[in-house]
Amino acid sequence: MANDSKGFSYTRLALGAGLLAVAAVGVAAFVPRKKLAMVTEPLSNLAKLPVAAAVTAWAMGLWNEATAPRAPVFDDLRPFDEF
Repeated sequence: MANDSKGFSYTRLALGAGLLAVAAVGVAAFVPRKKLAMVTEPLSNLAKLPVAAAVTAWAMGLWNEATAPRAPVFDDLRPFDEF
């Protein structure tokens, strides 16, 4: 039976984080520093804007919502039998 959960998939989250880490290591290992600095300069300028703080706060809110403790969900739709 397929898992039809509407929650977060931590397996997918871990896989995505791993892929991002591999990509970052690949860029760091194979791209010369001067070229990397030239390409990332606009991104470093964006990080200084107040919008970056707002986006970070929004992402942290999503993370807090995803990891917040919740009551257990009982979605057992079988009929209730009393004997």
